[in-house]
Amino acid sequence: MEPRAAGGTRTEITHMIVPPTTYAQWAALLKTFAEGTADEDVLHAMHTGTIAWQSGVAARFAQRFMDALHARVERASDVFDRAMQRASDERAMIGALLALRRSLIFLHSAAALPAVPEEQRTQFTALVQNAADRMQESLESSAKSDRTGRMGALVRNHKVNALEMEEHL
Repeated sequence: MEPRAAGGTRTEITHMIVPPTTYAQWAALLKTFAEGTADEDVLHAMHTGTIAWQSGVAARFAQRFMDALHARVERASDVFDRAMQRASDERAMIGALLALRRSLIFLHSAAALPAVPEEQRTQFTALVQNAADRMQESLESSAKSDRTGRMGALVRNHKVNALEMEEHL
């Protein structure tokens, strides 16, 4: 049954995640991020949270966040691989490429954490961009075995590593 407001219109229920301020709160949020649940709420909390960037906390936080990013990149790659295995036509292949790019754009946006110093932000976004670049290179290399050239054209026309230009659309 859908929730209804007094006037009978559908109301939207939002589940807001409290922006983290301590390492323990960040650790819990990064676990949720790594699992891939509640992405929009997690992203909002990540971008509005704060953390005291101190020597002990900084190294642990950076490692935990990079591990979460790696897990999400791997998951995006696995989802893409399954979608490509099921793809029976060009439209499905394009859909799989675009879905992968959307996932990587989301991760690139998540990696640009305002709560951390610029140097770490750059390191985190570079991690996602480098993974996307490797995926694009791998796709282009694999597409060379397609004698028709269609797969190569699809991969070149729907680049999965075009993250920054798409991020602000």
